[in-house]
Parts: sequence; C-alpha cells; structure tokens
Amino acid sequence: MLTRRGQGFLLVGILGIGMAFFFGARSLNAVVGPILVALVVGYVQLKRTSHPNLDVSAPSVGFRGDEATVTLDFSAPDPFAGRVSLGLGDGLEYAGEPVETSIGNTVVEFDVLLAGRGEQAIGPVRVVAEDVFGLFRRTFTHQVRESILVFPQIHPVDGVSTVSALEESLGVSVRREFDQLREYQRGDPLRDVHWKSSAKRPADDLLIKEFETEEERQQIEITAEADAGRVDTVADATASIAAALLDTNIAVGLITPDGRVSPDYGDAQQTNVLTQLAHMKSGRVHERERGRADIVIRGLTGSEDAEIRFGGRTMSFDDFASSGMRSSPRSARADGGTDERGTMQNERGESR
Repeated sequence: MLTRRGQGFLLVGILGIGMAFFFGARSLNAVVGPILVALVVGYVQLKRTSHPNLDVSAPSVGFRGDEATVTLDFSAPDPFAGRVSLGLGDGLEYAGEPVETSIGNTVVEFDVLLAGRGEQAIGPVRVVAEDVFGLFRRTFTHQVRESILVFPQIHPVDGVSTVSALEESLGVSVRREFDQLREYQRGDPLRDVHWKSSAKRPADDLLIKEFETEEERQQIEITAEADAGRVDTVADATASIAAALLDTNIAVGLITPDGRVSPDYGDAQQTNVLTQLAHMKSGRVHERERGRADIVIRGLTGSEDAEIRFGGRTMSFDDFASSGMRSSPRSARADGGTDERGTMQNERGESR
C-alpha cells in the first residue's frame, strides 16, 4: 500500500509524464526518472520482505493495579524498518505509542497496566513495514494466544488480630498440644511466637511454639457476593482477608456466585482463592451457603466500601483492616506465596 509520501511521488510522476508528452521529455527526465526508480525499488523491497517470526512472553499472573512487561522477540532473515503495535484485552492498558524499530533479531518490550481482573488477552501484534524511501507500507499481523490472569489487589490486613477477633466473635479456636520451642523460620505464623522466651534472646532471634499435631486445623469459610459495579471492591476485600488468614496457618474456604473453593491452607490454596476471585462476577450466593459462612463479604449498590459480617457484627472493610494493626503486613506474591515487609513486633507492639 502506498504511503502519503508514495502517493505524492506517484502523482508527481504522472504529472511529469503528462508534461513530457506535451513539452518534450528531455527537460523532465531528471525529475521523473528518479521518482519512477524510487517507486519501483520501494515496491520490490517490500514485496520481497518476508513475514517475521515472533515469540511472545509475559507473566502468567499478576495483581490488578500492577504493571507487567510483555516481551516481543522478532526474527527476520532480512531486516526492515517497521512500527510495532500491541493489541490488548479490555483489562490491559498501554499508554505509549507504537514502537518504531528495525525488525531483524529484535526484542521489543511493552509495559502494560493490569487494570481489570480476570483472564486478559494479549494481541494481536501488528508490524507495519515501510521501504527505505517510505513510499510503500505493508502490514504483518500475528495472532497471539498469550494471556495474563489478573488477581484482585491485596491490601494489608493484620492476620493475628483478625484471628483473635474471629476466635472471640465466632467462638472458634485451635486446640493443639504444646510440644517444644524452636527457632523462628521464614513463613512461621507470628501467633506461634513465644514472646517471653524470645525477649531473653538477641534481637530478631525469635522462638516458636511447636505443637504435637495440627490435624484439627482451624477452618474459616468465607462467602463473597456483590451487586453490579461492586465486584472489584468485594474481590479485593476477600483476597486481603483470605491472604491474612492463610498467612496465620488457617485453612480457608471460599464461596462466590461463580463456585466454591474447599477449605485448605498453604500457598497453593492462596492461588486457588485468588483465581476464583479473579473470575468472580456480580450476583448472590444461595441463602443456605451464606448462612453457613463464618465471614460474609458483600458489595452493595450505593456503598463504596465492602461490608464485612461475622459473629453477629457488621463493619466496613476499611474498619476491619485497620483495627489492631500490631504486626507488619505481608504482601502476597503472584505465585500465591507471601513476603514479609518491615519489622516484626511483639505483643506489646515493640519492634523486634
């Protein structure tokens, strides 16, 4: 296809040929000849340009509001100048312009915003090639099958305080028989720290209470439902509370209008919960299932914050998350694990 420049060249060439017909060719050869040569060379160059090969790589999962890098790895036997653009699903955003580069053994990166939950498609990828004179344009389209599963955002929630509040309100507790003390290891729940013994040791050298068995692990069932327009709010609140509970070694189950995740614990369970919430749609769960839940999280039209119900109490998620923040929050990783941030604190709020 001719570019605007190519159309201008062609028009000048046609006018030149017409003028040569009426006034003689000798005076116009110097103008018309190079134009025709450029048109022929540009056309032949693009005609011989082959479709470049493309490998696409992107993270398989991410959190809403974060950025992810989509990498396009091109290979072409004969390099050519091109402009690369990336098509994205509705839940992915890229604010930049198409990338102009030489397409050969070329790597192009796009930093995209994960704006919406769920399975977000990547592609198609379009490469617009131009000849060396910029007269002709040819488009190569790659249909891409990559996607990113976007999880809800996870906000800081103090898991230890949450467990204490639930034990008090729901009347549940973990009954385990004490066995011995051992040194703290990464990932151990802070609720099992023996603060009195740890206070006698050097800083950051904590002791953990170890128990004989954890077969009767505490389980918490969460129900999440939302009116239209409030699903993201509920998904974020549910993901945050579930991550805090899982971080304290509690088995968590989840029911949404779209399905159920049976109670379990560990990093794999966090991934299962986040995946369920990534696909959550508006709607209500069955009244019987809502009645069995230990925690009900709802998003109602007209309310900006999620509503948290447990043990006969009702509060907003902001109030639930901010009450008794005595220990440092942890951030969830995209693979379902957790990373500690900041300093650990003891029961009196003193940093260790």
